[in-house]
Amino acid sequence: MVPVMLAAGCRQEELPTPEANYFPLQTGTFWEYQVEEVNYSPFASPVVNNYLLRVEVVDSTRSSLGDYIYILHRFTRPDTNSAWQFLNTWSARRYTGYALVTEGNTTYAKIAFPVYVNRTWNGNLFNSLAEDSYRITQQIPEEELLTGLRVNDVAEVEQENVTSNLTYRDVRKEWYARNVGLVYKFSEVWTYRCGGGTCTGEIENGYSLKQTLTAFGRE
Repeated sequence: MVPVMLAAGCRQEELPTPEANYFPLQTGTFWEYQVEEVNYSPFASPVVNNYLLRVEVVDSTRSSLGDYIYILHRFTRPDTNSAWQFLNTWSARRYTGYALVTEGNTTYAKIAFPVYVNRTWNGNLFNSLAEDSYRITQQIPEEELLTGLRVNDVAEVEQENVTSNLTYRDVRKEWYARNVGLVYKFSEVWTYRCGGGTCTGEIENGYSLKQTLTAFGRE
């Protein structure tokens, strides 16, 4: 883990390297996503939640380590006719060859630089959780998202890909496009119903999530 002290009142921002453009950070930048989330529990029907998510870079400050930390405000709304409602605050930074995102109190190494196929690293390098190997599985020259947006030079990051276990499934992937950032997120994390030494393949507990970029820009 990396201890950090913030230097208040500093709005100068770092200039990213070409590789770091997979994770662009600049005050005023925003991303909007369409999200489909399904939650499973043992004694209830699956709960489906469709909503819109907006992430804004609202500020930046220089840390005592010399890098810049960017403050992210996250908002949600049920549809385009509703007002955005504040959800929570995350932060992000580029540090020692990694793109880091702090979600709550936990920091994850989302990408390692430089980006190339089969690059691997510990996604939990900057937190106290057990080691979790992330890998860049492919780079796609051009991709059309389900929302109709076209993005170029996309890196697929596989965070976990357990599909053959009889008791649980854990698939987590994120796609990052050069000069855009996160464009798609996919998760299927659940346990199967088991009893008497047999698992039925029926989902007992967990969730799935699809998060797709709909808009990106700077205000």
